[in-house]
Amino acid sequence: MPQLNNIQPVCSVVIPTYNCLGYLKQALKSVEQQNVDALEIIVVDDYSSDGTWQWLQAKQEQMPNLRSIKLTGKGPAVARNIAIQQAKAPLIAFLDADDIWLAGKLQRQIEFHQANPEISFSFTDYRHVAENGEDRGSCFEFWPSYQALTQQEKCYQLKADAAASLFAENVVGTSTVMASRAALLKCFAFDEQLPSAEDWDLWLKLALLGPVGIANYCDCEYLMRDGSESSKSQLRIKAMHIIYQRYAPAVKQQSPKALAQAKARIATAEAELSNEQSLRLSAILSRVQALYYSPNRRRLIETLADTRNLLLMR
Repeated sequence: MPQLNNIQPVCSVVIPTYNCLGYLKQALKSVEQQNVDALEIIVVDDYSSDGTWQWLQAKQEQMPNLRSIKLTGKGPAVARNIAIQQAKAPLIAFLDADDIWLAGKLQRQIEFHQANPEISFSFTDYRHVAENGEDRGSCFEFWPSYQALTQQEKCYQLKADAAASLFAENVVGTSTVMASRAALLKCFAFDEQLPSAEDWDLWLKLALLGPVGIANYCDCEYLMRDGSESSKSQLRIKAMHIIYQRYAPAVKQQSPKALAQAKARIATAEAELSNEQSLRLSAILSRVQALYYSPNRRRLIETLADTRNLLLMR
């Protein structure tokens, strides 16, 4: 990549990181391999203790377009917001430190945005990869409303009723997103007060602000790291309830059905948390709620499976 000097970057890549040096090196390598000129890369080190900051200072000597910012444990929402404020490009691409982009991702997305300057943000499909390298399928394959896209010819397109669709099913992977910096600043970017799910909140804000682009390219690998905690699940569910109340009035105008689908998704999250806590009866009640709000085959199977497990324990 060429040195930027006084050249206006076409895109700023924002990477927050915390004690993730091994993965960060792979993430940065995947950015370098995009072969996009006039690219600015901003890595925000949120008080890592694994040598990340020292490595970044040395890396900047090799990469003049790399900028590093050091914080003191502020969290990913603050880290991304600070990078957005300091970014010099009109387009912002997000990448988590433990994810990687595949070849051609950035160029395709930049070209789509330049051809459609009115859009607020765009996103692509992505692949779930376990820590042992196991392929666990793509995001769009998992969500019923998006499965058909995986069979279509690969392309970018404008998404109709994006706010309602993303309210019903949050398919957006942060590491696939490119957004207009002007749109991000206009809607105050990530909500730093939310206990979790600030990404979902932002996509809804942006979708209500302007058109949204979607691509069925599987352009990112999302690392599924082990060790999720119930406390994090509780915070996410709390945030989901807040976000539901925040956007339900606007979404209802687009699609009342999306409200029921969002309620079902929240109930499913509550069922999964109850199972983590071995609260089997509570899990079944939440499963039934989800099935009531938005019945489908998967939810029926999950309800029957939890019921069977409870009966076998007696």
